[in-house]
Amino acid sequence: MKNKTILLAAIMFLMTSCSKDNNLDMLGMFTSISASSNERFKQSKEYNESHGYDKVIVNQDDYRLYVMSDSHIDFSTNNLDAFVETYLSDAGAAPFALHLGDQINASKHWNYYAEHVQPIFDADRTLYHALGNHDIYYDQWNEFRNRWHTATYWFEVITPSGMKDIFICLDSANGTLGTDQRDWLEELLKEKSQSGYRNIIIYTHTHFFKKDTSQGHTSNFTMEETYDLTELFSKYHVSIVLQGHSHSRDFTTFKGVEYLRVDAIEDPAEKAFYTILTVGDKIEYDFVRVN
Repeated sequence: MKNKTILLAAIMFLMTSCSKDNNLDMLGMFTSISASSNERFKQSKEYNESHGYDKVIVNQDDYRLYVMSDSHIDFSTNNLDAFVETYLSDAGAAPFALHLGDQINASKHWNYYAEHVQPIFDADRTLYHALGNHDIYYDQWNEFRNRWHTATYWFEVITPSGMKDIFICLDSANGTLGTDQRDWLEELLKEKSQSGYRNIIIYTHTHFFKKDTSQGHTSNFTMEETYDLTELFSKYHVSIVLQGHSHSRDFTTFKGVEYLRVDAIEDPAEKAFYTILTVGDKIEYDFVRVN
């Protein structure tokens, strides 16, 4: 038993040491050294309760929403810069955009990423972030929290006609919501489903339907949790669930709820796309190639 423990420790040391040289957190792919899902949720909830939830005013009843995922920034930002430039040049776009997680690739790239999305905030627009599995590798949860403050939150969008949409961001970086976030979500959906929202839109990083092996074992929901959450989304008439993580596009409708998995925008992607949603009585989407 002692020899096995020593061997395991040696393997973990080698994985950690080698992964830093290769810009990969091999240990983090198997077990997170960041705060747990429940711990992160507690910290997010504390921030939300202190600062409240946003209300965003849009100037059209049917508004264009720019969405990207998996930028995986390390030293190259060509596709990210193209997204930011196009979004800011679109005067009719909503004053907010979404990033569905994996903003950075590994450690020590947060400053570089933040520098290249800062023009969005300088233009009095907002980029809302979901937390991805790469964003917590190398114990980087605190880096994310220092910049974006919360990984579980909601905000309300109000149109000129007084219609309202609600966007709910879930922290799925570990491939689970954890018990506390799950219970919070049910209470929120129960309350908001009675509040006359035109659309309930959920966005998160990890996708709910695993249809290939592109992500191996990393950050995937269990079948039991997928069943539980899809039942919850159906019960409370969620309009659409936006997801990233697999770097490939997928459309699934399950129990009356649409699940859209978007492409990666990272520079190394052979075909990198971002997504533009038109949010109205119906939600439509187009995909824009950036390389």
